[in-house]
Amino acid sequence: MTETDSAGLPGASAPLILLIDDVPEDLRWLNELLRKEYRMAFAHNGHQGLQRAQALRPQLILLDIGLPDMDGFALCRLLKSDPLTAATPVLFLSAYNRPDDRVNGLGLGAVDFISKPFWPEEVMARVRVHLALAAQAGGKDVAQAAADSAGAENAARNPDGLLVQEAVRYIQAHLAELPPVPELARRLGLHEKRLLALFRDHLGQTVSGFLSEERMRNGARLLAETAMTVQDVAQTVGFNNPGNFATAFRARYGQSPVAYRLAARERSIS
Repeated sequence: MTETDSAGLPGASAPLILLIDDVPEDLRWLNELLRKEYRMAFAHNGHQGLQRAQALRPQLILLDIGLPDMDGFALCRLLKSDPLTAATPVLFLSAYNRPDDRVNGLGLGAVDFISKPFWPEEVMARVRVHLALAAQAGGKDVAQAAADSAGAENAARNPDGLLVQEAVRYIQAHLAELPPVPELARRLGLHEKRLLALFRDHLGQTVSGFLSEERMRNGARLLAETAMTVQDVAQTVGFNNPGNFATAFRARYGQSPVAYRLAARERSIS
């Protein structure tokens, strides 16, 4: 049973729920429903939600998909990539209940979906279940466990830095099939200008420049460490034409892919 204070409100030991939603009606409705049993914190956009999740370390996050600055999927990636918040259960709130949305969200690490319009009994049941599961899995407070694993150096995180890290990870994982920059930004839940500014400010590169460098770096690694053909290496790093790959590779390393591979093998033997 949840501890309450003399005024009938949740006590200091009651679980803290962070609600990230930009719809005032939903915020009011969910707050009225949950505040009698749980402590509540709120954020109205993705950046604020990330900062409050890191600072407050809630036991549960209710996350709307349609946020003004980034979509909920992008924010969920950031939450799950940060040791401070990775263990915190995320429940998506969505007016859309399409199977692909649910699969996408669950694939990012969310534990459940709550569909809008809300049914009070369902919301309370799902919240209680996932708080109980998190407590059982952790053996102690989920937020404290996350904080312990993160270490003191993670106490203050830069949301923009996390966005850049997530973008870099996405690029590295999808070199062979990366879309144009506008579509890449959309998949990351960002506006194109925002993505361009993040790379310029944090990496000192354009997105296209970083992508070209990653393709060359990975191409060189595959040539040196695998027996893949030059054509297969080219396709793996995103070149449909091996001739274009060879031209770009020579411009970057001063020798052809075949010559680079031979030199790498000679170095490994010696």
